[in-house]
Amino acid sequence: MKLAKRLLILAVIMFGLNVFITHAQSTGTDTVCAGTTGKSYYVTATTGSTYNWTINGGTQASGGSTNSITVDWNNSTGTDTISVVETDSNGCTADPVYVAVVRMPNPTATISGTTTLCYNDSATVSFSLSGTYPLSLVYNDGSSNVTVNNISSSTYSFNTGVLSSSTAYSLVSISDVLGCSTSASGSANVTVLAKPVTSQIYH
Repeated sequence: MKLAKRLLILAVIMFGLNVFITHAQSTGTDTVCAGTTGKSYYVTATTGSTYNWTINGGTQASGGSTNSITVDWNNSTGTDTISVVETDSNGCTADPVYVAVVRMPNPTATISGTTTLCYNDSATVSFSLSGTYPLSLVYNDGSSNVTVNNISSSTYSFNTGVLSSSTAYSLVSISDVLGCSTSASGSANVTVLAKPVTSQIYH
């Protein structure tokens, strides 16, 4: 008798779950950068209807119970959902509609290459990178910003060429193929020593 009762309860639970899965309507998947703010979501408006939004992994920033809202997403990565339930002017509710939202990690960059060298020598400046490839890197070479596109590995380096004076190379920003971007900081300072001056030969 106890077994039969447990089976009945399990059947009821499974039936209810199946009804939810069957009636909830997926509208696909959205991909955002972790920490994105003011991202818009909407459904077609029906006169007299109100809309109850549920956001997992973020907070509703605007829109209230209207058909159009904006969301501020958490800084962490992960996959969550937005769902909405419409209630019409008669008080009748529609089946829930939801979209899965994947929060992608923002790219990162660090720089290395601080060194001291002799006048007219050269150095190597390197960057360690992460993100969804290909990446675009912006650094400053002491006089202007330099952009490097289509980086498909976790490292990028270049030779400074012959330097006649000390130069500071600094990070500006890093972005990935998804449009996620981060303002970067850090520098590699290449100090160039003065060329020694030899006196005349005395005799």
